[in-house]
Amino acid sequence: GYRSHITEMPLKWVFQQDNDPKHISKQATSWLQTKKIDVMKCPTRSPDLNPIENLWSDLKNSVFDAKPKNAEDLWNEVQSAWAAISVCRCQMLVDSMPNRCKAVIRNNDYTTKYLFSA
Repeated sequence: GYRSHITEMPLKWVFQQDNDPKHISKQATSWLQTKKIDVMKCPTRSPDLNPIENLWSDLKNSVFDAKPKNAEDLWNEVQSAWAAISVCRCQMLVDSMPNRCKAVIRNNDYTTKYLFSA
């Protein structure tokens, strides 16, 4: 599961998450420290650093365009849209991380062009 993948990450990696209260709770923070997982410090006002935001946007746009009529149509469209996200799109978002970090630093932790691009 989720936790086993984290413990298998190479030591050179840094774990990234946003500042959602459940992510920075004492229990979550303690668990990450116990596992010696280095967590990237993320500005509170900057979702730009998390490429998943771009994928959520892709998903929302696809679902909106499909105009599902009911919960079943919605679920089917979400599954279809998620499956349609290419490995290339994901790799491009991961590769954009150094530039995202630099842009956020240059912009004093405020939103940058990376939130809905890349």
